[in-house]
Amino acid sequence: MITIQILGLDQFVVGRYSREATASLAQAFECGEDDISFYAPNAMMFHKGVEQTSWNTVVLVWAPKKFAAVEKLAAKVITETLSLYSINIDVVFTYYDEASRYSSVNKEYPRFITTNEIRDDAASMEFGDMREQMEGDIDIEEEDECECGHDHHHHHHEEDNPDDLFLGDAFEGFESRYEEEKKKKN
Repeated sequence: MITIQILGLDQFVVGRYSREATASLAQAFECGEDDISFYAPNAMMFHKGVEQTSWNTVVLVWAPKKFAAVEKLAAKVITETLSLYSINIDVVFTYYDEASRYSSVNKEYPRFITTNEIRDDAASMEFGDMREQMEGDIDIEEEDECECGHDHHHHHHEEDNPDDLFLGDAFEGFESRYEEEKKKKN
């Protein structure tokens, strides 16, 4: 198993990078895609007190000793593919004896969760089943029409909930109020 830790990039960027680069990295390392995992701690890079996130990135690669033979190619692939997300990149390899790695894999489940499993699980659940499961946890409002005749799920009044997003014109009437204030000051 190869673990790639990326310091100095947002975790969600690393997630996207892992999705896009795993196949290329597996080719470079001459291993299967399931042999590569990414670790993205919430870690920002700093230099002289100035945050360097996405400007300077450090990639730490932990791999079995046998992968030292393809290190230069792997480093090249990492720097080329990661250059879409960072300006400057350092790659550091650390090798370990495979006999020093221990894993426990539950055979009753897939080794990794993939987007296919997530979609399959969601597709297999009927809305009615989901509604029954949710009813005990949250209050589900039936679709009611409000006084103005609009459906609650498609129309909101400003006074309904202050946390709702305002989808109107935030600057409506601004110019006229600005002109009025300007006249008052003169």
